[in-house]
Amino acid sequence: MNVYLPLKLFIILLLFCFSLFGNAQNKTPKDSISNNLNEVVITQNKKSFSNQNGNIKLDVSNSIYNAIPNTLDLLAKMPTVQISADRESISVIGKGNPLIYIDNQKVGMNDLNALAVADIKTIEIIQNPSSKYEAEGRVVILITRKFSKKDSFRTKISEVASFKKNYNNYLGFNSNFKKNKLELKANFNYNRLNPWEGHSIDYQIPTAEIASKYDVTADTKRKQYVFGSGLFYKINEDDYFSININGKLQSDAFPINTITDNKNKDTENKVLTFSDNDSKKNFVNSFLNYQKKIKPIDAQIFTGLQYSNFDQRLFTEVNNNYNDTQFELAQIRDQKFQINYFSGRIDIEKKLKNEMKFEIGGLYSSANSKSDVAIFYTENNQNQLSNYDFKEENLSGYTQLSGKIKKSRFLAWF
Repeated sequence: MNVYLPLKLFIILLLFCFSLFGNAQNKTPKDSISNNLNEVVITQNKKSFSNQNGNIKLDVSNSIYNAIPNTLDLLAKMPTVQISADRESISVIGKGNPLIYIDNQKVGMNDLNALAVADIKTIEIIQNPSSKYEAEGRVVILITRKFSKKDSFRTKISEVASFKKNYNNYLGFNSNFKKNKLELKANFNYNRLNPWEGHSIDYQIPTAEIASKYDVTADTKRKQYVFGSGLFYKINEDDYFSININGKLQSDAFPINTITDNKNKDTENKVLTFSDNDSKKNFVNSFLNYQKKIKPIDAQIFTGLQYSNFDQRLFTEVNNNYNDTQFELAQIRDQKFQINYFSGRIDIEKKLKNEMKFEIGGLYSSANSKSDVAIFYTENNQNQLSNYDFKEENLSGYTQLSGKIKKSRFLAWF
């Protein structure tokens, strides 16, 4: 009897059992992936800034920059853009003061102050703008508003507190409603600002025995109410109609204190000047835009109307104190300034073969301003009055042909 045969059968059977156990451990149920993989998230880091043909573009709506409380601070983040200390002007390094456009309408500083950051899609610095921007060689800052793609209703509340020498606070509400082709927007911001300014000088002319020293400070309490509303109706994929109204109401109380020490040989004087100022600046702007694409000839037409009103008043009382005596009223100033502006424009763009494009357009604008200044001098009990009225009308047009020949681009205009 062969005893090795049962042993061989036992070893074969044992190996067979091990193989079954191993296959059972490695086998995956058919539906295990669907049970374990509940969600797939794909993320993409999109660059906030882009540069094309020398033009710098910032994607505001899809970046961290949409949390900045106001438009001027947002513009200050753009490369080569500088905001003046008084926040009344903008300059681009190497180009000077830019022209500012919101969508296809030319605007000014007051429009920027009245524009909510939440309504901005992109900001682009156009280094070599076409003739339709009336740039005359100057740089253009183009701001494009954003519009929703899906039906929705949302309200955003923001609160920003900052310290710039003094405490500043920005509170904002922004609402958006979209249904089918209609979109409505509304925003309201309350800003409590406390800017501070100071300046001093100290000089001497020893040979003439002359010395002068003064120190001036201004501590402002400013309230700003920024508001806006808009209607956007998308007629179809290429055509739309929109109305936008925005404004800013601002009041300032800013006392100015000046300490002056003058010496001329043996004569010395110390003068304390207290200037109490109350200022109001109100601005309202409105746009009406319509865009139509003519598909049979592959042309696009844009028409727009704009009306703006700016109203400012400054009331000042000046008191002087000579050589530590007492304050006496020296002047009373009452200044009023108002501007009304209206414009209408049309732009037609026709695409040609070989990436060529022909553009033609026209612009009509009219403006009138009125300034009244009344100054009362208590020393001689006299009034000084001045009145200024200004009216202006402009009518302009342009034609432009641009395109690409091989690797070279060309631009011709009239």
